[in-house]
Amino acid sequence: MSDPHGTHNIPIGTPVIAFNGDVLGTVREVHPHYLLVHQEGQHGDLEVPVHAIRGFEDGALRVSVNRGAVTDVDDEETAHRLGDER
Repeated sequence: MSDPHGTHNIPIGTPVIAFNGDVLGTVREVHPHYLLVHQEGQHGDLEVPVHAIRGFEDGALRVSVNRGAVTDVDDEETAHRLGDER
């Protein structure tokens, strides 16, 4: 399978840094078209498109988007994706 964005090399827990230098969170899941990024202390994750990946720098994943340009994913949707429904 093709992996043009090199997503198979992204470790879970990697810090994700926005274009403006803000920390978006840490990688929770890696998918072919997006990363699910956990926001510490927040009630939801972020969906960051893989085409926004700029590369690794100082142990962090740099992306070409800022917080306002990514999609919020609520707790229930995240739990469903992770199979944690109760």
